[in-house]
Amino acid sequence: MKVKNIIAGLVFLAANYAVAYPMVGDKVEWKGTVVGTDGTSTEVLGSKEVLEQDPTTMKWLVKSWYKMGKWEKMETKYAKKMWTPEKWTTVQTNCVARGGMLEDVTVPAGTFSTCKFTKSDEDFVGLGKHDDDDDGTMTMWMGDVPFGVVKVMHTGDKGTKTIELNTVTLGQ
Repeated sequence: MKVKNIIAGLVFLAANYAVAYPMVGDKVEWKGTVVGTDGTSTEVLGSKEVLEQDPTTMKWLVKSWYKMGKWEKMETKYAKKMWTPEKWTTVQTNCVARGGMLEDVTVPAGTFSTCKFTKSDEDFVGLGKHDDDDDGTMTMWMGDVPFGVVKVMHTGDKGTKTIELNTVTLGQ
């Protein structure tokens, strides 16, 4: 009986550890395309990684990298608010009441339960939307992964941009 209890405890801890983010070493990578109104297609790549945590300030050092065609940007900065399993639970619980839809979505990294939001660009300012003079509609699929973003699709005056979660690496 004692062995069963120990094994059950280890399984419980392993299951809880698997969703314990943010952690140093957590890294997600996205891959996608931009298809212009003229039919041209450009590859989009991006990643975010937790480099360290400052336990006194509870801030996380996050490296972000994005590349689209010849344009590339990398920045490393501290973030106080991070996506957590608890945040995902809140979003999932309130998804429909806030105008979203619960939906399983399959991307290269796997199949995830998500909350899908479709809004005009103005509604997403402050949630990763950058003012690029391409007004339109953005759809985001948020899920139980580090940084929360499983998929994003933006349709605007200049074409359609789609990024999908390509890989997830959990830190230790």
